Amino acid sequence: MMNFKHLTQLSLLSVVVTSLGVGCSTEFQSQSMDKKVMPTAYEGYTGVYPGFTLKLDERFDAFNEQIWAKGDGAVGNESDCRFQPQGVQVVDGLLNLIIQQEEIEAGFSVDHQKDKKAYSYSCGELRTVEQKKVKFGRFETRMKAPNRETASGYISSLFTYTNSGLQEWEEIDVELEGGRPDKFQANLIYGLNTVNWSKTREWGAWEDKIVVGPVDDWRVFAIEWTPDAIKWFVDGTLVKTLSQSDLNCEPSCKPPQIHKTPIPDNLTQLMMNFWIPNDQIQDVFGGNKHRNLYPMITQYDWIRIYEWDNAPFENW
Repeated sequence: MMNFKHLTQLSLLSVVVTSLGVGCSTEFQSQSMDKKVMPTAYEGYTGVYPGFTLKLDERFDAFNEQIWAKGDGAVGNESDCRFQPQGVQVVDGLLNLIIQQEEIEAGFSVDHQKDKKAYSYSCGELRTVEQKKVKFGRFETRMKAPNRETASGYISSLFTYTNSGLQEWEEIDVELEGGRPDKFQANLIYGLNTVNWSKTREWGAWEDKIVVGPVDDWRVFAIEWTPDAIKWFVDGTLVKTLSQSDLNCEPSCKPPQIHKTPIPDNLTQLMMNFWIPNDQIQDVFGGNKHRNLYPMITQYDWIRIYEWDNAPFENW
């Protein structure tokens, strides 16, 4: 196996891009050349949902700066890597989020508006730009986690996120973990006046690890978000629903929840990221990193964003 440790960063990215091209099947190569057809999905996929209108059909022919921005922060203290521009690559009709072993100097994060420590790994994050926020809708992606034989500790995702720290933390997640390569985690995270994840437990721990089969195969994940419910789908199958009645603490709250949790209702960004957990949390969340081989890649074939017809998006 090629030893990536001594390659320069430029050579390393060249190897990543080349290996991605070789690894693509004829199906994926032909799809990237003909973007007028329906995206590759699952049997019976139509891309049509009553009450929702398609607003973005992103096939990753090129990086669209009118829609997407790259992150430069990190996932709190839980992450062993910092998001960097080289962690986001659009190649041959695929979005590749990449984790590499390389020294990242301490420096200011525009995303976090503060200095970040030095890291020994870079990773990738993509989000809709500030002008393209969403509220209510359906969000779909065809994605594939890295091969379980060479990736044992990571988190890759599709999620909505808004948190000023002074108002509401609202987050709806699809998360794939290296330690659970046949499951995905469906999350709702909510909190008031907190930037501390542990404080959000006062509004409930709305997390389920759901068996869906190999997540290092191509699968279509979807979040459907309306004022009354949040639904998660995998390959067109509904696998979880959270309705407002589920969140209401009736007849009483179950610890650690002490507050009723509302369905999120603020404008938010749609995000994807790929990162590795630190040593303290890896055996609980994300998976132990001992079998990770770098560079490590998670891939997104396409993203489709639908507005809810009762509350159309602005500026789309």
